[in-house]
Amino acid sequence: MKTNATQFKNHFGEYMQKVYQEPVIVEKSGKPSAVLISYDTFERLSNLEDFYWGIRADQAAKEGFLGAEESERRLKEYAKKAGINIDDKA
Repeated sequence: MKTNATQFKNHFGEYMQKVYQEPVIVEKSGKPSAVLISYDTFERLSNLEDFYWGIRADQAAKEGFLGAEESERRLKEYAKKAGINIDDKA
C-alpha cells in the first residue's frame, strides 16, 4: 500500500492497523521515502538477515582468511580504484 506523507500523518492510526496486512510505503514529493512494517515482520526480516550473515561467516571460515597484509593490500587497491587517497602516514 502507498500513501503520501500528509495522508500518513493525518491517518496514522489507520495505517498502523494496515501494517499487519501489508507494508505501508510513505511517499514524499511523489517518491518513496519510508516503509512502515509490523514489528513481527521486522523481527522476521532481522532473523533472516542474521541467518544469512551466519551462513556467510561459516563459508568464510571454511575457505580461510586473507590475513592482515593481504587484507591491507586489497583494501588499498580497492581504495585506489575508487579514487580514495589513503595516506600510509598516521
